[in-house]
Amino acid sequence: METIMNQKKERLKLTPEQLFNIYLECTAPGAPVKTILERYGLKPWDLVAIRKKVRFGAIEALANAKPGRKKHLVAVEQFQQVSKELGETKDALAAVGHELSLLKKRVN
Repeated sequence: METIMNQKKERLKLTPEQLFNIYLECTAPGAPVKTILERYGLKPWDLVAIRKKVRFGAIEALANAKPGRKKHLVAVEQFQQVSKELGETKDALAAVGHELSLLKKRVN
């Protein structure tokens, strides 16, 4: 009696980016899904699982998205430098405005 050994194919560990690319390939119009899956050693139920994960990820990302601008962190030194420049600019503008009003008085 011959012993039949189960030879399990070792699956490649696919990265999330590779799985998403497989998903995109399979969702293209007229794509040969079976051929694409065989190329990566996947089964149809693997594609079903990938689709569920993509859907869940998209829903979660959309639910957590906040409207408006994203807040950026600024270093304290950079903030202080910009504040100093703003103060200097305001002072210069006030001086120019004062000179302009003096010049207008001389002309009239």
